[in-house]
Amino acid sequence: RSHHSTPMAMECQLENLWAILRDGDAATRADRGLVLEAVADEGMVLQFAAPELQDDLEVVLTAIDQDTDALQYASDALRRCREVVKMAVAKQGTALQHADKSLWTDRDLLMAAVRADGCLLRLGEGTELLQDKELVLAAVEQDGDALELADPEMRLDKQVVVAAVRTNGENLKLASEELQDDVDVVTAAIKFDGLALKFASSRLREDRELVLIAINQHGCALEFASDNLRANRAVVREAVNRTPRALLFALGGLSEDDELQDFARDVRCRIQEKGR
Repeated sequence: RSHHSTPMAMECQLENLWAILRDGDAATRADRGLVLEAVADEGMVLQFAAPELQDDLEVVLTAIDQDTDALQYASDALRRCREVVKMAVAKQGTALQHADKSLWTDRDLLMAAVRADGCLLRLGEGTELLQDKELVLAAVEQDGDALELADPEMRLDKQVVVAAVRTNGENLKLASEELQDDVDVVTAAIKFDGLALKFASSRLREDRELVLIAINQHGCALEFASDNLRANRAVVREAVNRTPRALLFALGGLSEDDELQDFARDVRCRIQEKGR
């Protein structure tokens, strides 16, 4: 091989193609062979191509095959073309956001998009797709925060809410009151984030077993337990064993208790030892 084909030489050549098209005149940007070569190596170079090449099917498909984000630089006509968008979305679901808005509410395309990024459910805003359980479930399984984008009716659906709190316990705050009082839903939330106990019903915040699950995930969940449990020595001790500063949230004089303060100091020392 000649020295021209070394990785460094090839990298220089690619940088040159980018610069040549970026800084080039109209004739350079309209050079189909040059643009094809450039987008095959760096799809985003499509932004510098002449408008007629941004509307050239082969050029655009070559660009999005290299980088699906290049779809944003395709002509309006190709961004409206379902087959082109389908190819981009099959490669990377998030490409749908670069397609024409008329395709955002295509159920199959939106399904592929939310499987890659649940929060792209927002592309279905204003349509019945936000009430489509299968679509919403796929979105919240990828990112629980998508629950906020779904139709409010979805917050009443136990399967959807459980999936949402499994990726972010704080999403329990979006659940219906009925589901905030559901042991399965609350357990899923506090196993991910003990502090989600804050959004559980007052009945479940009095449930010792549930509170201990929350505390074992984050000792400071003690703050959101019922007053009775915050004044229970054994429960407070569990919380302190997980997070020493949880002692601040104890009630009934336990935060000033000598034995518990000593215990908190010991736990702090143990944690520091582990960190060394």
